[in-house]
Amino acid sequence: MSNAFKNKEFEKVIKLGKQIVESEPNDFDGLLGIGKAYNILNEFKNAIPYLEKAVNCSENDWQFAWSNIELMESNFAIGNIEKAKEFYKKSLEYKGTKNSNKKLKGLALLFGFDKVYENWKTLETDNITFHFQNGTSIIDKENYIKERENAFLNINILFSSYLPKKIDFFVWKSNEEAVKTLNKSLGFTNPKYCISHNRDNQTKGHEIAHNISFWIEKTNIRNRLINEGIGVYFDQTGTDRLKKAKKVLENKRIDIKELWINGNNYSEKIFYPVAGAFVENLVLINQKKFIELCKNQTYENAELIYGKELKEIISEFNKKLNK
Repeated sequence: MSNAFKNKEFEKVIKLGKQIVESEPNDFDGLLGIGKAYNILNEFKNAIPYLEKAVNCSENDWQFAWSNIELMESNFAIGNIEKAKEFYKKSLEYKGTKNSNKKLKGLALLFGFDKVYENWKTLETDNITFHFQNGTSIIDKENYIKERENAFLNINILFSSYLPKKIDFFVWKSNEEAVKTLNKSLGFTNPKYCISHNRDNQTKGHEIAHNISFWIEKTNIRNRLINEGIGVYFDQTGTDRLKKAKKVLENKRIDIKELWINGNNYSEKIFYPVAGAFVENLVLINQKKFIELCKNQTYENAELIYGKELKEIISEFNKKLNK
């Protein structure tokens, strides 16, 4: 099992773990391993019964800590927030390992369980739970919330995604505050848990689109060009994206195929506007094929979906972009 974990063969971990617990039903390592692997694969409901058994089989602090942390993760990810908080509190009672303590701290900060969020204001809509830090520049919270709930509905017209829980939408008063606390710059989304951490002046739809598009299929494979392009295209600003992309290039020539395959080599300043314009182009050409591409966003999969048409699509877009 341990080798399968190291090699990220999580289906194999589950298979081996089940073989172990079939003959040894109270084997802690087998139960915890299965639960962890299911969590990694976003199959949170499947993880819970094994992790609950792991708690019952725990004897040492590190075992109680790990099983409660994983149960916190599973329950949060499917929207059982209060139950997840209970497991968080239980996790704090035990002396965990270095790795379990690191995971607990990281998830507590991500989920909003850490004491740093004690004085934040929480408001809910049908699809989003908003968490506002005191001191944001947002004056009309009611309108801010309404705009983002509408953004969710507008974006999901195309995707028709079913999210396992409401989006937890954290709004920080400044990027500096977030970096100091999270050690990460805003904004960002962790769609696995339907979570976005935002600056108070971000566009209405960018981070929401990342959550929605992720859950079109829980085993999706993302690529920077398509994923970030989705965020930009669905940001609800109504911007002329091609015009903006051409402006940031400043007469530099760029090739979409190169951007698709080696996207990490490009700065956000250039990458985001170009990606947004290209995704807009794909949506306008064929929505059905674009949705299929969202499930596996690699260039190789695009070749399978679009066939010979892909080269023509890229060639025509390159001409528009570099004109």
